[in-house]
Amino acid sequence: MVGSIGEILTAIAVVILLAGFLRYTFGSGPKGAMPSEGGDVGLLETVATVPTRDAAEILAARLAREKVRATIAHGTDGWNLLVFPGDADDARVVLRM
Repeated sequence: MVGSIGEILTAIAVVILLAGFLRYTFGSGPKGAMPSEGGDVGLLETVATVPTRDAAEILAARLAREKVRATIAHGTDGWNLLVFPGDADDARVVLRM
């Protein structure tokens, strides 16, 4: 059964308030981590900086073949290859090869 106009308006108001609350709580804020002055992003450490995204993806694939977890991020100087601090020394060795 269809409710009265008051019930329908109340339901619409509740949905709007809930949507507003969820937008406020989980809304679209800044995405991703901001690099520090040293170029590090949170727990990650920069092991290489290259001028293009393609070069960064090639280096990340090389690290992946050697079982070193890595990610890439765009920085002010180019594309940074980021790894966890425990993997930084291994990553540097792999990248020198």
